[in-house]
Amino acid sequence: MDQYPLERERMNQPEKKDDEIFRLPRILEDVPNLTESLIESIGSGIIITEMNDTITYINQAGEEMLGYLKEEVIGKSFSLFGLKEKQSTSYSFLDHPDNLDTRREGWMKRKDEVEIPVGFTVNHHLSLKKEAIGKIVIFRDLTKVYRIQDEILKMDRLVSLGKLASGIAHEIRNPLAGIKTTAQALGEEMSKDDPKREYLSRITKEIDRLNEILKTFFSFAKPQTLNLVDCHIKEIINAIIPFLIKEIADKGIRFTENYHPDLPKIKVDKIQMHQAFLNLFLNAIQAMPGGGELKITAEPVILPSLDGLRQKFIKMVVSDSGKGIPPHILPKIFDPFFTTKSRGIGLGLSITYQIIKKHGGTIKVDSQWEKGTSFHINLPEMFEN
Repeated sequence: MDQYPLERERMNQPEKKDDEIFRLPRILEDVPNLTESLIESIGSGIIITEMNDTITYINQAGEEMLGYLKEEVIGKSFSLFGLKEKQSTSYSFLDHPDNLDTRREGWMKRKDEVEIPVGFTVNHHLSLKKEAIGKIVIFRDLTKVYRIQDEILKMDRLVSLGKLASGIAHEIRNPLAGIKTTAQALGEEMSKDDPKREYLSRITKEIDRLNEILKTFFSFAKPQTLNLVDCHIKEIINAIIPFLIKEIADKGIRFTENYHPDLPKIKVDKIQMHQAFLNLFLNAIQAMPGGGELKITAEPVILPSLDGLRQKFIKMVVSDSGKGIPPHILPKIFDPFFTTKSRGIGLGLSITYQIIKKHGGTIKVDSQWEKGTSFHINLPEMFEN
């Protein structure tokens, strides 16, 4: 019988304490690697500087947002990025020693000199002795957030202006009806050879023109509910072209179509979509008084939807080779009542914008002065009203 069972059992067991002592250097050795791995995995940009603003570190997300490589920025001044707050003209760490840890918004300059909106915080970089040895800047690109905010503000403006337009249109329509009735009554009392009948004819024509403008007001102010049907986008384009073919030919414009062979049907209100594309085509034709090319392309694509999920869309591009849109005007073209034309009230593109949005789609414009303009439309393949 074994007289020392406990002693022998302890001898056969590994020395846990010794193992932990041997493992400690390996754990400590992995800490810097783990820390860097975590920082590199974070979706926000991180830049670390010394107290004099010299950059000592930038993570991968920061490189991607700003377009730089690590070796291009380390050792350089943080002013390279031209960080600006909304309320100030320039940002310097040394000018704001006590104003840290607060989330701000501003702009940073990428390598290609394009400024992007960012949300950022500036924190003290502390040593193990809790002494400030630099700054840590954490930032995120807010381009998509700003774009969504602009869309919301634009829709709010459209709703407000729609109500205003509706009220004005109603107030104008009743007096116009009275004027037209009176003019017609006067015409009946005059002899057919009375020269003053020409004046009445002009009045009637101008009233009819104002009524057409009022119809546009009502279309903008109170868009009709969608009557969705399955159709190919080509069907809509084919229905528009006969209305424009003479003007296209007279101006020497070449019209080309390019449809993907596997283009699926989509659910749209054919009448409203007809109006949307007619407005785009008319703008393109008017931009090419001396001739050019009007082109439409359509293809199926998969894009992220507003909820972040990937969804099937039909991507269409309506482009012209006209004079283009000046850069300072480009942000305003979808605004109601904005127009550069001598005739027109500036509602065509606003109505197009509304129709595309009502169908769950997006519309954007890309234009180069003296080279042409392209409208990019994405419509969801499956859309429920």
